Amino acid sequence: MKTKLLLLSALLFSSMVSFAQDMPYDHYGEKFAIGVSGGSHGIGIDVSKNLHKHFNGSLGFNYFKINDFSRSITVDGKQLKSTVDVEMVNVDLRIEYLPFKGSSFKVVAGLAYMMSSGVKLLGVYENSVTFGELTIDPEDIGELKFDAEWKQVSPYFGIGIGRAVPKKRVGFGLDIGTYYLGKPNVQLTGTELLSAMGTQEAQLQSNMEEYTWFPQLKLRLAVRLN
Repeated sequence: MKTKLLLLSALLFSSMVSFAQDMPYDHYGEKFAIGVSGGSHGIGIDVSKNLHKHFNGSLGFNYFKINDFSRSITVDGKQLKSTVDVEMVNVDLRIEYLPFKGSSFKVVAGLAYMMSSGVKLLGVYENSVTFGELTIDPEDIGELKFDAEWKQVSPYFGIGIGRAVPKKRVGFGLDIGTYYLGKPNVQLTGTELLSAMGTQEAQLQSNMEEYTWFPQLKLRLAVRLN
């Protein structure tokens, strides 16, 4: 499935570029812009080029990272502290198609190279656990580690409002879309008394197979250079 999507994305991407290059420029001309963005993808910066009045191309860098996000949860009446790290860093190449001459509505397709795309979780008991007359300290119970990594090359599909290269000097935009990440590679390990949790890795892998999409909502500010 993912191979077919990648091939379709590549064909669509190349056909858009070829089509844009074959069509003559109007007075709007060949323009460049830089943009900064923020949203569910974190923060981003891009350089965009006007290929034709209906097409713009963008090369961007996006950075999203959460470190040491901690939360206490209750499991079987015991307090478990979970620490989560999330990182999504990518470089993407996009082509936007503006079908209507008097509108900034656009359809976007592209490919992203994920330099980092993963979630890590560390779980430890906050307090000692008592079983009858036996009390076990947190360090003797051990740690539970969860790690999910996604593939490196991901197609992107979306729609939006606002040109990558604005007609005026400054422009604003809103993009809604998603990356297709494919199925994650999951690892589950434990230490000490939690070492047996590794046997649940296959089941967890199966449960995570539906987490194949990374939705994106992005607000962007663009400045045309020429």
